Amino acid sequence: MPDTFQSSISTWFSSLKTWWLENLTHYTRDNYDPFLDVGGFLGILAFSVAVFTLSSPKFQIRQATAMVPFRPVFFGTLVLSGIIMFVIEGLILYGIRIPSFMNPNTVNYLITTVIALLILYWMKICFIIPPRFSRFTAHRFFRETYFYIANGSREEMLALARELMREAPRLIRHTPRRKRHPIDSKKPVKFSKLQTEAHFLNGLLSDTRFCEVVAEEIPSFPAHLVEVAVDLERLDVPIHLMVKRTVVAMLSKPGSALRVENEWLGQGYIGEAKPITRSVFWNWHLLESYELGLESPLDLHYPYARDWDKDTWRTYFGMARLYVDGLTSKGRANWHAQGIRYILTTTEKAFENIGSEEKYSDVFSSHNPTWIANEANDFLKDLVKAFDKADGWVDFNRSDDFRYGSDLSSDLASLYFEVIFNAAQINTKEFRMWDVQHNTVWSPINGHEVQDTKLMKMVRRKLRRMIWDEVKRMDEFGPNYKGAGYTRFCLNVLGFYDEKMHRKDPLERDFWPLAKVLSNWVKKNYQTIAVSHPPVAKAMLPANIEYDPVSQILVRSRDDTLTGVPRLKAFPLDPARPNSDT
Repeated sequence: MPDTFQSSISTWFSSLKTWWLENLTHYTRDNYDPFLDVGGFLGILAFSVAVFTLSSPKFQIRQATAMVPFRPVFFGTLVLSGIIMFVIEGLILYGIRIPSFMNPNTVNYLITTVIALLILYWMKICFIIPPRFSRFTAHRFFRETYFYIANGSREEMLALARELMREAPRLIRHTPRRKRHPIDSKKPVKFSKLQTEAHFLNGLLSDTRFCEVVAEEIPSFPAHLVEVAVDLERLDVPIHLMVKRTVVAMLSKPGSALRVENEWLGQGYIGEAKPITRSVFWNWHLLESYELGLESPLDLHYPYARDWDKDTWRTYFGMARLYVDGLTSKGRANWHAQGIRYILTTTEKAFENIGSEEKYSDVFSSHNPTWIANEANDFLKDLVKAFDKADGWVDFNRSDDFRYGSDLSSDLASLYFEVIFNAAQINTKEFRMWDVQHNTVWSPINGHEVQDTKLMKMVRRKLRRMIWDEVKRMDEFGPNYKGAGYTRFCLNVLGFYDEKMHRKDPLERDFWPLAKVLSNWVKKNYQTIAVSHPPVAKAMLPANIEYDPVSQILVRSRDDTLTGVPRLKAFPLDPARPNSDT
């Protein structure tokens, strides 16, 4: 049996050898007519190396994210084809016989066809149909995004941003949905590899370097992603932090798209249409319910807003106006929205330096607190108009703690309450004190355009109660500089209570009760405080009111702008109470 098997093997090898020798053919240069000769192949090789080396990051991304790993396949094919071509050339050159089924012309034709197909595929992925984000390419998109952002090359990140803008619908569609309610830990959530890659890719986009480059070169990037998320009804997609950081970067650059758009008609149609500002902030009330904290582009009170100039504040309030317009675009609005709270918190920073007298030295400076406060007042006026137009709801309850109200009127009253204390720090006989405290702070609260709106009526009602509560606290907790500041402000803008002036003047109709009770309180307590706490008593008086302890009166002096002669008004005080701590 073994002998039979060995003889069969020997017979088979003998037959194979005979077949091989019979089919060996000698090919000469005359019967070898290649489609692609060595010179042409070397030219293709040199051209390919040059193209792949010098190609822009856009084409490099497309080659790297293709479904078929193009570069390894292409250069692997070139290397293998080169080896085969040089072997054939050597066999023909030295007259070595070749099996007839390995016709050099056929092999050369196949090599040429494969290279041509790869070149056509390269043209397709680079110019005709770029790679798409799918389950076959998601890991490649994530890998390239990670490397490009980690390297921090400006040109590469710009190319990446443009590619991701094209793939934004598919990227957002495949991102796993976030839930507003806690997930049961007993049922772990399983995500596909595609969803995982999409989620982490979105997270990479919030890199500060990437956002700064996008803000300067492709400011439409966040606007496009927001619009796609709204169109696909994927409001949970985690792009909030990326949008915020891009907005912050644009606010910090004087020539950015947001700055240009909010110069209004000075920029023609762009200033009227505001495409980027509108795309982001008109729709932001839809996305903000999925914020995880400190991710809103409206929440910029710290640390950004403290260093803004007038132009930056104008841009911010332009963003805020469009947010309010979007919030009220369907009639009744949710005035408890997070965006409103963020806007009011940030707006408070616009008045932060209003009490710093040295800031007013340069009248034409863009950091002059007056110009910044005027921008804030214009926005607050528009906010009140929007609230009134949308028929917003106001609430008042005598048992409420006015400092922690739950509606917009309470929030505005709290804002003005803090602004008044800041403005009270200006205490000088110059016109600046009146200009800041009355013209910049007090007058907008009673402005003609919003005076009769139900919101501002409630704001004034709560504000006067908050001021009076703060002053009355000095009866309970003793004289203090905070209560003194509010007293000083009111004595300057309201003066001593005069029934003929306060009750009949339509501009004072909401504040004459405050003027009356405050004047009575000062009359009753001032001399007592002057005895027990002289520094606090001095801090209670504006620079244009002086205390005469001999006559026991307060004297208010005001220069007549026509004659230049000061006009004096005396206000009698009650005697100091003996053995009193206040």
